[in-house]
Amino acid sequence: MRRHWRRSRRTGATLLFAVVSALAIPGLAPNVAGAVTVHRDELIPLYDNANPVDWQTACSQSNGSHGGSYIIADPFQGNGPGPGRVQSWSNVIRNCYRYGRASVIGYVWTNYGSGGTASIPAIEQQIKEWYSYYPGEIAGIFFDGVSDTVPATTTSNKAFYQTLASYVHTHEGNTDEVVFNFGANPGSGWMLSGSGAKNADLVVTFEGSYNDAGYNPYTAWRQASWEWAYPANDFAALIYDAPDATACSSLSLQHLGYVYVGTWYDTLPPFWNQFMSTC
Repeated sequence: MRRHWRRSRRTGATLLFAVVSALAIPGLAPNVAGAVTVHRDELIPLYDNANPVDWQTACSQSNGSHGGSYIIADPFQGNGPGPGRVQSWSNVIRNCYRYGRASVIGYVWTNYGSGGTASIPAIEQQIKEWYSYYPGEIAGIFFDGVSDTVPATTTSNKAFYQTLASYVHTHEGNTDEVVFNFGANPGSGWMLSGSGAKNADLVVTFEGSYNDAGYNPYTAWRQASWEWAYPANDFAALIYDAPDATACSSLSLQHLGYVYVGTWYDTLPPFWNQFMSTC
């Protein structure tokens, strides 16, 4: 039995939140009577880092109380599970579940669908390797490099990514988490409005720096209006290169169920305690 905690997965577009109308500022929640209070968990990238101190801190202190936080493992710097199980990673992943606060999901790069259907078997093989290298300890897959269309083309990636989501949900576990990292607002909610097995469970709609020009700074970002038609727990933002947890004040107004604010992904930020207390 996998020792991870799970929020209920939506089975289609029928469980939509009412669209918030007349937003004064796109992407910001209006302060009106009846507005939904968002309870946030964390989506924590600990790429390339099997440091037991960082993992113990993240696993023991993450909120994990509103459906479960997630920690992203990436042992081989963008190459996902690699050629085999790594004992140091097995140790930190297994120990993470002692605290009952967070689940661990495995990193898989998808290259924006540019490999087409021919690349799907290789991606599916990485998914299988995550689950076989760390049996009972992987709670889902973090698909990085996701986009609406193949770059520099008009070719839709909808079927490509629905195939990957369906593979996880049907081969590894119906309740296992499928995270699509777009890193920017997708053009529509196709990844959330299909049949249950084909849907993503969580969509990263922002990944970038806090305030570095040319690096998609968070200070210039607003959520797309269509995102308000879905529960906040369908969306996440990952902010790096932050000097402190200042971003938390504006994150609290965003329609997001999962957040992270840090310096980079190979270590927890020096302001971790501030992040945990204010985000």
